[in-house]
Amino acid sequence: MEQKMTRILHIANFNSLRLKGCFQCGFPVKISYGLIKNGFEVINYSDRDLCRMFGFGHMNALGRYRLGKHLCEFCRTVRPDALLLGHANTIGNETIMQIKKMLPGIRVMQWNCDAITPESQRNLGAVRERLQVVDATMISTGDRQMLQQFKQEGKPIAYLPNMVDASIETGTAFNDAALPYDILLCANTGRRQFCGKDKEVEQIIDESAARIPGIKWLLGGLKDQPALHGAAYLDAFKQAGIGFNLSRYNDVYLYSSDRLAHIIGNGQLAMIDRACGFADVLPETGVAFYGSETEFYDKLAYYVKNPAARMKAAREGYEAYYKEFNNQTVTAYMAALLFDNFPKPERPWQIVI
Repeated sequence: MEQKMTRILHIANFNSLRLKGCFQCGFPVKISYGLIKNGFEVINYSDRDLCRMFGFGHMNALGRYRLGKHLCEFCRTVRPDALLLGHANTIGNETIMQIKKMLPGIRVMQWNCDAITPESQRNLGAVRERLQVVDATMISTGDRQMLQQFKQEGKPIAYLPNMVDASIETGTAFNDAALPYDILLCANTGRRQFCGKDKEVEQIIDESAARIPGIKWLLGGLKDQPALHGAAYLDAFKQAGIGFNLSRYNDVYLYSSDRLAHIIGNGQLAMIDRACGFADVLPETGVAFYGSETEFYDKLAYYVKNPAARMKAAREGYEAYYKEFNNQTVTAYMAALLFDNFPKPERPWQIVI
């Protein structure tokens, strides 16, 4: 795609004030990096940080009011060609409308990386609320029926994959036969969908230990282990050969938490529930897909006991994922949608309605 030097103001949670979280490997940073690789000028605007600052440490009404005024003046000064809104719910639609009036022709896109299942009413409402002021929407779910609920005439709704960046995911676990741990899982305690049923996460861990004596789990936020943030989170992917990609929902087409990119991008072998459809875009021989609890535990045992097989499969998955879902490729697709210049989809994950 040929594109003149275009200035994009990326409004999202870049999170410099709060230390909780692993935001240096999240969607906001990877999207900005990818757009820059594609030749765009990108200005990052951390809405939540600024809202807290304007609200004397809190995201309150005063903070939101002052943030709206600041953003309008910021746009008047930098004159962006486009706004990219990533979960920027501290900014009201009236502020976006003011900016559009001030800068005729500016393009606006929202992106969203949370679940849009019926149980996710808060997120569903956030996406719907923005539809009146945006030109396009991208969501990290490939299910066409779910995406269709947001469709408006002339405003594309598209799938946004979990993307990788080799400067962020720097691990190559497929190069090591002997690692300190067999399998990594960072998650909150509670129930998650496992092979079609809700199950306590810690039950899965206990069952694996009963079936696979000596298995070594690296856990973050589970079994009384502290949650991992920042560099500790990123480093964890380099210490285990397998990554368990267990989202809250695992039967929504092409939906996953962004841990999928962290797992495969760091060279781990990903264990993925077949029901989420990633076998349509990733090789069977490069991912440990499972469709039942028995298959999960059997494959886990096999790859724990056969590091050479794990390494071979993980490398194939890594190469396939970087080919399809690197952030330069994904954000080129994003930019084409943003600027209403999207060609006919050429890749199976380029789902646009």
